[in-house]
Amino acid sequence: MTGVAQFVAARLRAWDVDRVFGVPGVAVDPLVTALTGDSPPPEFVQARQEESAALMACAHAKLTRRTGCCLAPSGPGALRLLSGLYDAALDRSPVLAVVGEEPVPPGVSDRRRAVPASQLFAQVSEYSERVTDPALVADALDRALRAAVSGRGVATLVLPRAVLAAEAPPWPHGDQEATASLLYLSPPVRPPDRQVRRAADLLNDGRRVAVVVGPDAAEAAGVVRDVAELLGAGIAKTPLGRDVLPDDVPHVTGVAATLGSAPAAALVRDCDTLLLVGAHDFDTGLLPDTGSRHVVSVDADSGACPVAAMVPSAARLTGHVATALDALRPLLRPKADRRWRAGVEEAVREWHAEGRTKARRFFGMAVSPRSVVAELSARLPDRAVVVTDSGTALDWWTRHLQLRDGMRAALSRHLGTPGAAVPYALAARLAFPERSVVALIGDGALQAGGMNELITVRRHLERLAGLPPTLFCVLNNGDLSRLTWERRTAAGDPRIPATGEVPAVSYTDYAGLLGLPAIRCERPGQVAPVWQEALAGRGPMLLEFLVDGDMPPDWAEPAGYRDTAEPALRSTGTGAWRRKIATTVSDLFGTA
Repeated sequence: MTGVAQFVAARLRAWDVDRVFGVPGVAVDPLVTALTGDSPPPEFVQARQEESAALMACAHAKLTRRTGCCLAPSGPGALRLLSGLYDAALDRSPVLAVVGEEPVPPGVSDRRRAVPASQLFAQVSEYSERVTDPALVADALDRALRAAVSGRGVATLVLPRAVLAAEAPPWPHGDQEATASLLYLSPPVRPPDRQVRRAADLLNDGRRVAVVVGPDAAEAAGVVRDVAELLGAGIAKTPLGRDVLPDDVPHVTGVAATLGSAPAAALVRDCDTLLLVGAHDFDTGLLPDTGSRHVVSVDADSGACPVAAMVPSAARLTGHVATALDALRPLLRPKADRRWRAGVEEAVREWHAEGRTKARRFFGMAVSPRSVVAELSARLPDRAVVVTDSGTALDWWTRHLQLRDGMRAALSRHLGTPGAAVPYALAARLAFPERSVVALIGDGALQAGGMNELITVRRHLERLAGLPPTLFCVLNNGDLSRLTWERRTAAGDPRIPATGEVPAVSYTDYAGLLGLPAIRCERPGQVAPVWQEALAGRGPMLLEFLVDGDMPPDWAEPAGYRDTAEPALRSTGTGAWRRKIATTVSDLFGTA
């Protein structure tokens, strides 16, 4: 008879879960055994730490748009898994967490020896259940997976070892492997016609329309471009929606975030009508004055609208995003006045040109971190995946990385977990074996947890060696650079070594100890040849760039001059956009 652990593995396979990231332990060993050896998928991928396993599952969900899965034993393993699961919860990514549980020895106080997993995981989960009866596992597993998908968040099953090790009872409907993955599928939902007409009226009345796309717009990219063309709109992207549209579209202004693209911030700030498309991670801090514009929001579900609380009058279309836009498109009237669009395109051209100029600057013999990402961007292979960490690596990813059509990008958005880029990159490599994968990592983030998962990369070295390159780009400046620049900007250029200093480590030597190929770049003239060599190779490689820690990101630079007499953009002239962007940067980022 089939055991419960074998049934769980088969049921995960039926739900199209092809990979389980986790850390083994006595409490989950029956399931780990069922996932290893010559068994069919899902594959078990062992991480070095449970938080990394949760981050891998979240990255897998973001990049494949399928359910991620992770597991951990009870006790401290469960606690570490919990911290990583908040990445999935905050970024609305479907992840199933399986947590083992061991019995407490007789006579030992539960309070001191047991971690109350059911209570703790309920805080982060759309659905959480502790299953103590083997006969209930099938139903609980299906409900958890449905909850993860429909709620676009975390679902948790706490399974005692005794349950996983038990023989499986006969299930009422058999394994149903062929149909289980269809249980949560539903036909695309079209918003009511009345709501569609109201949204169309607001958009048709707007003279300066801005479109912001997020991750839920991924399947509607073509319709988004059609809608923006009809409305003469500029387009911005949320951080999680970075790869929805390529950056070579003339009216795509970049990433709309507090420390994102200045043209995107100016676009959102100066529009009179804002269309949010699948943008659940939109930064509402970009809307200091919500009363001066109309807002239309197209969201996959009622809980995804980012402006619901602050703009009660917003026209909300809830349902399948592509279906909603298809219903909206025929009601839109083409804008005859294209001056707003022309101004947006001019601003984007100037911003890109300025970025290229900045990337060519360097001082002394130090490598500019801007040039590292700019040189990568110019050489990225088609359909590459680029993940980034928190810190100034995120600033250069936002500013200098130009994604082309078909490329993918990912990051830990709301949680901003330091060290997330390495587990993200490993998840990307396993999900897309035919693509090149690049991780941009600061030295502080790598020390925060990424170095551990380089051991996981080493574990799979033979498997990865023949695949397109998996490159870990470390920006080594010996400092927690983003924190330092925040302090310098806020308090007049202080340097506080104890709060920002990162211990000196040769990451090239560390990679060598693990048996991973590595290249160290110390001179500006070496940056382009290093990328050329690395991208032409195969398998994993670490690239260590010794970069200038005194190179400020855009938001930490002096904003230039203000034009306080022009409260909102009206002109298409270059000077008007430059003045408006300078004002936006100054107001948002606190520069003077």
